Amino acid sequence: MSATSAVLVPGASTGIDDFPVDLSWSPAGNAFAVAGGEGRLYRIAPEGGEPVLLGTHEPGLLSVAWQPKGELLATAGQDGSVRLWNSGDGAMQVVHRGRGWPAGLAWRNDGQRLAFATGRSLQVLDADGKPQLALDAHTVNLTHLAWRGRDEIVAAGNGALYVDRIAGTGQIEQFLLEGTPQTLALSPDLKIVANGLADGTVNFRFLNVNRRSRMSGYEGKVDQTAWSANSRLLATSSSGAGSIVVWDFSGKGPEGSQPLQLEAHEERIESLAWQPGGPHMVSASRDWKLVLWKPGPGTRRPLDVQRLQGTPALARWSPDGRLLAVAESGGRISCFALRA
Repeated sequence: MSATSAVLVPGASTGIDDFPVDLSWSPAGNAFAVAGGEGRLYRIAPEGGEPVLLGTHEPGLLSVAWQPKGELLATAGQDGSVRLWNSGDGAMQVVHRGRGWPAGLAWRNDGQRLAFATGRSLQVLDADGKPQLALDAHTVNLTHLAWRGRDEIVAAGNGALYVDRIAGTGQIEQFLLEGTPQTLALSPDLKIVANGLADGTVNFRFLNVNRRSRMSGYEGKVDQTAWSANSRLLATSSSGAGSIVVWDFSGKGPEGSQPLQLEAHEERIESLAWQPGGPHMVSASRDWKLVLWKPGPGTRRPLDVQRLQGTPALARWSPDGRLLAVAESGGRISCFALRA
């Protein structure tokens, strides 16, 4: 094996009695939580063993988020509630009830604040589940959000992008989005937010200099966007193609540059995930392929291709970038180790 090659080594696999809709790793990487569309919440150890059913959130789960630096799991459900769970014994408390589905469930990096959207309102709770702030001056229903440091949240809905400042007066800054967002990806350096849109375009907003650019030409909705750890590369894919388009943000950004196009899949890509702190990326497609990449200038060939047993729904790296969990739509959960 050359010094630059890497492979995915298959490890333990198991199954859950549900179809996965979200997956979140523990901060230590010694377990991950899987949320099922029928409401079952599982804790799974990557080295193997039976999945532990922590409880159910009926009639179905929408998302799960493991608390950074902590042991709590936050879930959003189809019943309009947000709940906090102890990841060890499954003890649960309901911390929010509403009519609409909570969207964009996300912990702040220190694990002390939890944010989510309900309709046009942005809600912020503390780690005990107590309400801290509600920002209601948005003009559209919010569907995606991400923390930007300690005191800002970037949120998006149909036709609008917002920067909410949760300190002081709670100022909300609004920008035109010109489409329906399918994704919201904030670069690790917190400078650029990318939104994949339903009209086959990607919108880039450079937050520090208030500049926008827009790339078009995709086949179908742009429903996958993922940043490299160094914030230089953005990988994207759409519902109408099996290719990956990678934009390079070095220098003045992607304007006027030719993107890198990666070809290894025959069908739609269901998940793109960039290795935390590392140069590798994986793509998982309806063709039952899991592909490992190391994108860069002049690099178009995959490093490794693994065959799955079904259609993948999710692929998520552990926080240290050493392990990968892949959840298939039929309930099979597999772990892989990166050997580089």
